[in-house]
Amino acid sequence: MADEKENNFRVTDRRKFNADGSPRDQDSESQAAAAASDPAAPQPIPNPSSESHPADAPSNVVSFPAGEPSRKREQASGPIASPTAGTSSAPAEARQSAAARDDQGAAEEAFNTAAGPRSAGVPEASFLNLLNMLAVEAAMHLGMIHPQGQEPLPVDLESARHLIDLLGMLQTKTRGNLTAEEGGLLENILADLRMQFVAVSKA
Repeated sequence: MADEKENNFRVTDRRKFNADGSPRDQDSESQAAAAASDPAAPQPIPNPSSESHPADAPSNVVSFPAGEPSRKREQASGPIASPTAGTSSAPAEARQSAAARDDQGAAEEAFNTAAGPRSAGVPEASFLNLLNMLAVEAAMHLGMIHPQGQEPLPVDLESARHLIDLLGMLQTKTRGNLTAEEGGLLENILADLRMQFVAVSKA
């Protein structure tokens, strides 16, 4: 009778992922196989994740890593709003206003330094002088006055109207902020120029 030879079969799990979806340690698998064939070989340290999922679990059951549900809850709830979101931009606007005031102050200081002392022939800047300047120019365009020793300028109703509108705008914008002298002068200038404009336009 022929000697029967016992055939030893060794099954090796070559799957690259564990049942929980984590990658399998190929070195551990090879060590386990070697340990099965060689009892004297050192035993591998068990993987905690494999202990939580028994080897005899059904192969058709899909499990997820422990951290997955928490990530899904975070995605469902959306990103956490920043505590500073939607707050007022008042501090930024205040900083911009302060910077603008600093720039204006520096520009004024540089201008005063460059301008030097005022010339004696130049009148002082005042609201009354501004009204007189605009009124004289409007009167010249209406033919009411002309520079001494020069021919009168041709009548220009459009330029005269523009200057009269500027004086009217000043009256509206400065109402309540003028002295009695300034308010009275502006009112008289506007009345005279408007009446002269009507007379010239009808001529």
